[in-house]
Amino acid sequence: MAGEASARLSAPAYFISVLLLTLAGFGAAMLARPAFGHAVLQWARLEPVPRALPGSFYTARVAPLFQDRCVGCHGETRQKAGLRLDSFAEVMLGSRHGAVVRPGDAKHSELFTRISLPPSDDKAMPPSGKTPLTDDEVTVVRLWIAHGASPATAAIKGAPKLVKPVTIPELDLARAAKQRAPLAAAVQQVQQRLPGVVDYQSRSSAGLEVDASLMGARFGDADLAMLKPLAMQIVQADFSGTSVTDSSASALAAMTGLERLRVANTKISDTTIQALAPLKKLRSLSVTGTKVTGAGLTSLRQKGVAIYADADVH
Repeated sequence: MAGEASARLSAPAYFISVLLLTLAGFGAAMLARPAFGHAVLQWARLEPVPRALPGSFYTARVAPLFQDRCVGCHGETRQKAGLRLDSFAEVMLGSRHGAVVRPGDAKHSELFTRISLPPSDDKAMPPSGKTPLTDDEVTVVRLWIAHGASPATAAIKGAPKLVKPVTIPELDLARAAKQRAPLAAAVQQVQQRLPGVVDYQSRSSAGLEVDASLMGARFGDADLAMLKPLAMQIVQADFSGTSVTDSSASALAAMTGLERLRVANTKISDTTIQALAPLKKLRSLSVTGTKVTGAGLTSLRQKGVAIYADADVH
């Protein structure tokens, strides 16, 4: 009986011993691996989780680099070497081997060392086969660490300028087809009668371009009159060297969407120029080799239209 009582009395002591050993183990682990220690303290809410401010240099310049190049191996779903780079707090916790960022000391920061290695090096980050950081991007990380790896600093002197990526808008062919539909038949008819003269500005545009200059004197007022059904969609026209005269003045004036017009070396005069005066979108006009005078061009020049004329036309 006495032995059983002794055994029962030793049970609390046993559990206390286990608890103390466990705590000692945690303590040793926290000392050996500071990142683990900070993680435990943050989990237990005994230490605040560091967060980067929205307008900080880290948020604007550093975090996007990590997101694009690093989180595939060091993110929420995968953590090589126990390292996460998907938040400021995780970056500062480091990996299972210790801190990867030493604030104020880029040279001895493992993170900077790894991204500075040549792609062929086995320790380089990102690993071989993936797009390495550019020299400017490496500089951004270096400067951030060298200036204290701050979560709040908004700007760092000497940092490369942020270059916005060039984005090419997707072609909205369905929208273009819808815009072209009302005049599609008329465009096709004119293209058949005047091959190579009329075409769309681009695959995604309903605007039309007219180039009759290659037809030369074979293209005249009667041919230009064929463009009347398309007049409002013509944005650029070149009638240089053709037989166009002032008889086409009203047809040209009907091209209300016209932005650029070339009528160089034709038989037009100030009569045609006067007809063009109401065009609100006209930005460029070439009249070299014509009978157009400086006085006739005055109103268009006052509207800011770029005029290309003979040297003696003022």
